[in-house]
Amino acid sequence: MAALSEMIEIMKQAARAAGLFMINTTDRGHTEKTNAKDFVTVADIKSQDILRDFLKKAYPESIILSEEDDEETRKAMFASDFTGFILDPIDGTYNFKRDMKESAISIGYIENGKIQRGVIYDPYKDELYETEEEKGAFCNEKPIRVSDQAVLAGASVATSNSYNDEAMARNLKRHMGIYENTGTMPWTSCPGSGVLIMAWVACGRIDAYHHNGLKPWDNAAAFLLVREAGGEVRTLEGETAPFTSATVLMGNSQIVQTLRDIFKDLPQELLV
Repeated sequence: MAALSEMIEIMKQAARAAGLFMINTTDRGHTEKTNAKDFVTVADIKSQDILRDFLKKAYPESIILSEEDDEETRKAMFASDFTGFILDPIDGTYNFKRDMKESAISIGYIENGKIQRGVIYDPYKDELYETEEEKGAFCNEKPIRVSDQAVLAGASVATSNSYNDEAMARNLKRHMGIYENTGTMPWTSCPGSGVLIMAWVACGRIDAYHHNGLKPWDNAAAFLLVREAGGEVRTLEGETAPFTSATVLMGNSQIVQTLRDIFKDLPQELLV
């Protein structure tokens, strides 16, 4: 296996190649997966192929799994000893289809079930985030940190859209619980790309993020990025979140604790 820095450089090159394709393609044709909001575009598959070919050339023996693989293949991501790359070729596919320019590419490298390296690329802003375990978090090679916003008043708190109507309702009810329990409604964001939201938490643009319905490919780079930027990454029930967690509460330690104290008094069904 190559040195860590060498692997990160290859992951960055792969992300930039896929990003170049994303910003230049005009093909937004798509096929529905589970409903009208959950679909795969032609560009998702092409971006996946670019990433996979790039990584396979450098690491021919590595396992490379992607959001767009079939469900049976993706089950390997959840194995406690999984080692390999996990790709989200375009996170924010709904945004991409509508040419909103708020989508990202994510590549995580997992070793024995734990994130070791991660790269997230926003080709529209040309912002490339990178992280390695115990080596910090960076955007365009400059160190980044989570915010130091300690109180809800003035805080920016994000949640995400969900393809599942009931799951989205839980997100919104949980978010409304912040106001109903404190009388304070934080500045609220719901941009449509969980990967970008988590990157923005890591660099302090957003103070906290809570969501249910995450997938391993959403988290495989972003969870480590936030932790290496000094943030906490927990489940909605307050436990340390593995990259396979479907729920998340993340941000700096003060804002995470504040939100956790609020959420623990909400109905249990809003925390799963």
